[in-house]
Amino acid sequence: MSSVSDVQEYLSLEPLATRIRTHRRYSESPDDVEAAVRRAVALSAHDDLLDVGCGTGSFLRDLGAGGHRGRLAGLDTSAAAVRALDGVAGVSACLGDAATLPFGDGSFDVVTARHMLFHVPDVAGAIAEARRVLRPGGAFGAIVNHPDVTPRVSALVAEVVAAAGVRSPGPPSSRVHSANLPGMIASAFGDVVVHRYDNALVFDRPEPVVAFAVAQLSFHGVEPGSALRPELARVIDGRVRSWFAGGSGPWRDPKGYVVCVARRAAG
Repeated sequence: MSSVSDVQEYLSLEPLATRIRTHRRYSESPDDVEAAVRRAVALSAHDDLLDVGCGTGSFLRDLGAGGHRGRLAGLDTSAAAVRALDGVAGVSACLGDAATLPFGDGSFDVVTARHMLFHVPDVAGAIAEARRVLRPGGAFGAIVNHPDVTPRVSALVAEVVAAAGVRSPGPPSSRVHSANLPGMIASAFGDVVVHRYDNALVFDRPEPVVAFAVAQLSFHGVEPGSALRPELARVIDGRVRSWFAGGSGPWRDPKGYVVCVARRAAG
C-alpha cells in the first residue's frame, strides 16, 4: 500500500488535478499522456481494461464516454479517486493495493499503471500482480517520469521546504523512473518496449508556476493539512514573482516520461 504521505496527498484530488492541468496547458509541445498509453498498448474498443491508480478518473471516464465496449475497472488507494468514478456509466472502481489486486488470474486484456508506481513500496510485487491478472497475450502499460523531471520547480520547492526545517523525502521520480523501470518490468515479463517522450513546461507568468509548485509540496513532506503550507505557499509565490520581475522569463522546465509496454506470453 502507499506511504502515509501518499495517502494524505490524495485525500483531495485537487493537487493532482492542478498538476494534470499544468501539463496540459503549459507543455512546450502537445502532451496527451492518456493518448500515449492508449497507443502504446494498442487498446481496442473491446479490451477489458484495469487502470491501477485511477486518480481523477479522467482516463476511464473518457474511454467510457467514447463508446468503449470492454470492461473498464479502476483501482486506487484513495477513497476520493474511487468516489470520482461513482455513477460513471460502464466504469467500476474500488479501493485496493497494487501489490495485492482483488481480481482473479487472467481477468483483463490490458492493465495500465499511469504515473503511480513511484508511490508503491513493492514495485516488483505490483508488476507481478499486473502480469497475474492479464490474459495470455495481454498488455501491461506503465508510465513514469524521467528522474530529473521539472528540476527548476523541484529545486525551488526543496529549498523552501528545507529552509522551514522540513526533511524532504525527495520527489517521487527519484525512486522509480525512466532509467530503472524498464528493467523491473523485464524481470517479470521479459521483453519490454519503451516509448520515450521529452518535453518541457514553459510559463510566461508567475501564477501557474506557483500553483504547480504548491501542488508538489506533499511530495516534499508538507501534507495538505499542515499549518506550514500557507506560509510556504507565500514564500514560493514571492520567489517566483521576484524571478519574473527580474525580466528573466519565460520560465522553462524540462520534463519527460516513458511508456513501458510488456505483454504476457501467450499459452
